[in-house]
Amino acid sequence: MLKKYKKYLPALLVAISLAAGVRLLPTPELGPEEISRTRLQLLQQEKAFINAEVSPRGFENIYMVKGSYQRPSRKNKVDFTITTHLTEAELQGILATPGTTLSMPKSSTRGRVLDMLPSITIALLVIGLLLYQQNTGKGKATHRIRLRPNVRFNDIAGVEEAKAEVQEVIDFLRNPGKYQQLGGNLPKGILLIGPPGTGKTMLAKAIAGEANASFFSASGSDFNEIYVGVGAKRIRELFNQARKAAPAIIFIDEIDCLGKNRKNDHSGELQQTNNALLTAMDGFDSSEGIIVVAATNRPEDLDEALLRPGRFDRKVFVPLPDMVGRRAILKTHGRKAPITTPELTLDIIARTTPGMSGADLANVINEAAILSAQRSMTEISLKELEEARDKVRWGKERKSMTLKEDERRVIAYHEAGHAIISLNKTKLPPLHKVSIIPRGNALGSCTTLPNEDQNIHSRTFLLQQLTLLMGGRAAENLFIGDMTNGANGDFDSAKNIARKMVHDWGMGQKLFYEPNKEDAEREINLLLSNAHKEAHEILLQNKESVVKIAEKLLIEETLTREQVLQYIEQEDAQNQACTPPDVNLPRQSARAV
Repeated sequence: MLKKYKKYLPALLVAISLAAGVRLLPTPELGPEEISRTRLQLLQQEKAFINAEVSPRGFENIYMVKGSYQRPSRKNKVDFTITTHLTEAELQGILATPGTTLSMPKSSTRGRVLDMLPSITIALLVIGLLLYQQNTGKGKATHRIRLRPNVRFNDIAGVEEAKAEVQEVIDFLRNPGKYQQLGGNLPKGILLIGPPGTGKTMLAKAIAGEANASFFSASGSDFNEIYVGVGAKRIRELFNQARKAAPAIIFIDEIDCLGKNRKNDHSGELQQTNNALLTAMDGFDSSEGIIVVAATNRPEDLDEALLRPGRFDRKVFVPLPDMVGRRAILKTHGRKAPITTPELTLDIIARTTPGMSGADLANVINEAAILSAQRSMTEISLKELEEARDKVRWGKERKSMTLKEDERRVIAYHEAGHAIISLNKTKLPPLHKVSIIPRGNALGSCTTLPNEDQNIHSRTFLLQQLTLLMGGRAAENLFIGDMTNGANGDFDSAKNIARKMVHDWGMGQKLFYEPNKEDAEREINLLLSNAHKEAHEILLQNKESVVKIAEKLLIEETLTREQVLQYIEQEDAQNQACTPPDVNLPRQSARAV
């Protein structure tokens, strides 16, 4: 019962202290005359006392005397007060005047204790806070214990290499004797490194679940408190509990918050907690069946002492999934979802979601299920999955956003320019869909459908990508006759690619090692200028196709690749019908893919 209300203890003690202070501390009264000891003796000689009351002040030989006196020559009474440094005998001698009523305390000790109650209450408050501080570490170290997690490797997809690296750890926890008789030692620590949402926490739970081990979970921020020593105490408590529940997995998420490089960290509390973690990992033997699994997406911030052999012996990289991994993740999360033709549908979603993590893909399935339920559908179709994918990537459709007709026309030609450039560049992934529906911060989108993930990009591919990014601005210049700020995102992406080509990848005319060299900046500007010029030439050669696609976008708002090719073929057929038979005009088709 006491543990349940432990968190309210400091507030309760503060309230008791305040209440005691209000009721027990002496409150000065307005009106009584402050007199001195000499004045008291003069009043005694004048026989002016009527009554007096004495009360101790909590210290030896110090008394408060309150009373009233009346001079023989006057009729009115005057209240007085005095604090005296006398013994009781001396005080009685001074006030032993005929006609004076004196009230002495029956027990000076009792009065002294009552007067000291506020100080006693404050002392109890301090003691209570110290006890609360000592119990804090244990409370937070035990509230995230899960015995035998129900997550297994079959529940995790897209990280096959990472699962293979931890298989021997699971076998060691299951059959430690097989390794110990040969002198083998289990790694003390495993560091999972990867971007957010790639499944590091689930992988740690799966290790404990497959090994039938206890799972102790904590976050790096759980050990950081304003009280000095609390973080180190929680570390010790956590490892002590893991020893009692061995075999056990201690999982520390976001360990970069706890184990920062001590060279750049000047906080005494954080350093003390970090030292406690280093000492704890040195203090147990791997034969005890305890493994520390930590996760981070910023390994460069960790202290070198944590990464040495004997602490985190093994580093397991958990990257973003490739297309095969995305397909497996979608299949895993869609096992209980009724998806229409799942083989074909999930394959399209997997191909159009490069760069998405496992958490993003799980969110896509969930959003698609919500959309289907809102539309009273019994199955999840490709349309709902694509809407969910676009919502996760760019944001929800901004149907309430009202665009003027001139703005819609600019967006339509902008996206049509991207689409035509995409159809004319053979190294780029095939066009999948073009839309002028606003989503998030984007007023339109042009989606590609790669056949496979591409890990290495050639200079030709990157130059074509620059041309594609410049297609929107080139279309605005050519067909609208003006420039807008709608190409802001395209320019940012193009500048980043061009800068990396020159500075990071050595794809410029020269190799530049200084980040702000003027020659390098001129070469970056030249790459962007050439890409814009090439995009302008392609759109000029396919002028009729751009106009046709833009006008269709103004009506239908979204066009698939098949619809774009169909409208371009219709435009080509009309142009051929209007061309005289004796005139042969060369023309580059937008379908040159």
